[in-house]
Amino acid sequence: MQTSLPIFNTSEVFVAGKQPTITYNPRDNRHLEREVRTYVDQPGKALSVSGPTKSGKTVLIDRLLPPDRAVWLQGSDLDTITAFWRGIVDSLNAFDQVAETLDEGSSRGNDMGAQVGLPHAINFTWSRSRGTSLSTSRSGSRSRPLPDVAREALRETPYPVVVDDFHYVEADVKRALARAVKTLIGTTHVILIAVPHEAFEAVRAEPDMDARIWQLRISHWSIAELEYIAREGFRALNILDPRETVGRELARASYGAPFLMQQLCYDYALSLGVVATASDPITAAPPPNWDDFYRRIADRSVPGVFDRLARGPNPRGQQRIDRVLNDGRNTDIYGAILFAISKAGTRTTIRPSELTRILENELRRNPPTRQQIVASLGHMKDIAREARGTGDPALDYKNEESCSIRSSRSISGTARGSYPRPGMVLRRAHNLSPRRPRRFEACLPRHTGLGKALRKRCSFKHLPTRPTRP
Repeated sequence: MQTSLPIFNTSEVFVAGKQPTITYNPRDNRHLEREVRTYVDQPGKALSVSGPTKSGKTVLIDRLLPPDRAVWLQGSDLDTITAFWRGIVDSLNAFDQVAETLDEGSSRGNDMGAQVGLPHAINFTWSRSRGTSLSTSRSGSRSRPLPDVAREALRETPYPVVVDDFHYVEADVKRALARAVKTLIGTTHVILIAVPHEAFEAVRAEPDMDARIWQLRISHWSIAELEYIAREGFRALNILDPRETVGRELARASYGAPFLMQQLCYDYALSLGVVATASDPITAAPPPNWDDFYRRIADRSVPGVFDRLARGPNPRGQQRIDRVLNDGRNTDIYGAILFAISKAGTRTTIRPSELTRILENELRRNPPTRQQIVASLGHMKDIAREARGTGDPALDYKNEESCSIRSSRSISGTARGSYPRPGMVLRRAHNLSPRRPRRFEACLPRHTGLGKALRKRCSFKHLPTRPTRP
């Protein structure tokens, strides 16, 4: 006798951007949920949750502290510290207006009456009353400071305060918010969620706060962890993937992001015609062409930032060098860098030296040097941050000596990167001794004009006339 399966809609099974239920993976081997519960059991600290974009940070906290049991605030809404306090007051239905009314009154009066009559005759009755009353009323109202109202409400109802996308808060507001958090952690729990770990520097910089920050770092998902989503979802929809070939391919293309895995699994199920749990088992089979499958999904929304990244900054009348790809297409250094990133595969980390090697193999002539790639990435980073809107920048980097480009691509092909800026060289130049010039010259750009300008600025006589290649 065949056991009937519960019926689920495909949109209930594979959920991108919302809280999943059937395909939620707690990642038990990483003890993330246990870490959050342990934090909640210990008062007096703030929890910082950091990790790559679309790695499940918000989903993790939302599952353990849903909006009906916590105060959720969005970092993009906190343009002032007043917005932070106002959000807490509104969420807890507290009042910052106090009204007082005082009523006073008095009254007096007298009554008179008589009745005259004879037996079996007409009776006469009359009466008279007189009274006066006096009353006065006074009323007034005053506003209470929002921080006092919020703290009082949290003492009465100590709901945890969650600030999602904390990295969107401006630097000056972060400093004020750090002081506010310091006054709250003795009453309730405060959770800050952000993409880069450096977003919490303003909070840790507050006196006595460094030891009061409980850090929880979320890493990229492994292939096996992403395969769990496909396995559980396919089982709920009655889709058979015996060797998990399809699930493994979708996990490989998700770049360690569960958000992308949910979206790809959803589209794959629809490509099989499965909009709800199938009555009869359906065997999963690869599509005729995986590239066409991915391209169809990516073409749904192509952010305009990629066109701007390909164009690069305003050349200001200077002619850029043509870069000719092996397939005959012409581009410049900005288009070549995007092409090299697309050739990097599914890795999440790539260095400028690796981009240099890719372009040496993919360009017929005029491959850019590593220094030229680093300088161009700086301009691309500025463009990406300017066009980020309320989302994460398509390309970013940090000031690190490792010269690494961290790539975290979404379906539409975004990328993140990091490398040292020339400005870092100027800051470190004064710490170099005359016997160690190579460390400084290795960071100098190979552009002759800029190299001369830097030498003139720093006045280092020991530096060679032309910087050598790193």
